[in-house]
Amino acid sequence: MDDPATSSACHLVVDSLTEGLARLVLHDNDRVYFDCPVSLLPAGLREGDHLRVTFTLDEDARLRAQAEVKALLRELTQGQDPDQKDFYL
Repeated sequence: MDDPATSSACHLVVDSLTEGLARLVLHDNDRVYFDCPVSLLPAGLREGDHLRVTFTLDEDARLRAQAEVKALLRELTQGQDPDQKDFYL
């Protein structure tokens, strides 16, 4: 099971399917919804289907992105910026 400190799950309902997009509605709050490409969802999805979605923090991806931006900043300033500060994405 996922660590509750780094992941969260929610229950969604497929409200509609149009033009390659699924309108997904939060099960217990229909004022919260978003569109998602059908290609990212399970095959055979239909209106009215219920989905369980888990969001998990990806610390490794965050650190890689931060390192890439730091390297780019060093390259752009040729390492000559004395005021260069650490930053967070």
